[in-house]
Amino acid sequence: MNHPQQPNIAESVEAIARKPFPILEMGKHNLIAVPSGYTLETDEKLLPLQQTPSRKRGKVVTQTLESFCEYVNFHKTPQTVIYAVVSRDNAAQPLVLTAVFNDHLQGVDMSGDFAGWQDFSAVLAPRPSHEWLLWSKNNSQALGQAAFAEFIDDNLKDIADVEGHPTGAMMLQMAINMEITQDKKIRASTRVQSGGVSIEYVENDNAETAARMEAFDRFTLGIPAFWRGLAYQLDARLRYRVREGKLTIWYDLVRPDLVIDAAVDAMAEQATKETGVPLVFGSIAK
Repeated sequence: MNHPQQPNIAESVEAIARKPFPILEMGKHNLIAVPSGYTLETDEKLLPLQQTPSRKRGKVVTQTLESFCEYVNFHKTPQTVIYAVVSRDNAAQPLVLTAVFNDHLQGVDMSGDFAGWQDFSAVLAPRPSHEWLLWSKNNSQALGQAAFAEFIDDNLKDIADVEGHPTGAMMLQMAINMEITQDKKIRASTRVQSGGVSIEYVENDNAETAARMEAFDRFTLGIPAFWRGLAYQLDARLRYRVREGKLTIWYDLVRPDLVIDAAVDAMAEQATKETGVPLVFGSIAK
């Protein structure tokens, strides 16, 4: 007759000894000794089977400041903070606003009651306007007379009427004159008292002056920094170079970074005004 094999005393002791057991209680958490060979599992894989998540988390990307503020107002809590990251040298994305709904609560208590997961957020990365990208792309790019005239004609609506600077109509007339005289040779170009340039064109070196054109020294743009944003004035200096009897023209934008600063400040101020949420210039480092 065969009898079932009984475990010896050593095996019984080992089986009992290989169980996890607590070592120290630390408030809401315990220090537990776990024998080697054990793995830790959670029931997180079962979460998709529930009708609703256990808490809010995720990231929503908005396209306008109005939509951003509306979403923040819908979900904001006392833990909500807006973070602003400014990149003045990045023309494609100079500003990113991130609202973190479950940030840490304000207070000196460092316990878990004041801590947040920081994993539920809304983001606004306002796109630069078409006008801002266009004028930034062509900044300091030398063009021939005809090409410059075409550029001014195509973007005439972006030129603001500012006292002491040429209007859009005056810039268009200058552009037309440039296009008409593009095949003529420049005999002389002189600075005038107004700050602009007087240019004399001739058919050849010995001919009488065929045309005289007054070119401006600077003009002012009125363009938004961000898509669907407010328009700002931005000065541009006109530059000219004569080489082998031909004229090239370009413009240099004057301190466009100050316009970005103003647009960022206005957007940040409106975000805090519309939501009542504190704003911090910076980001969460993880």
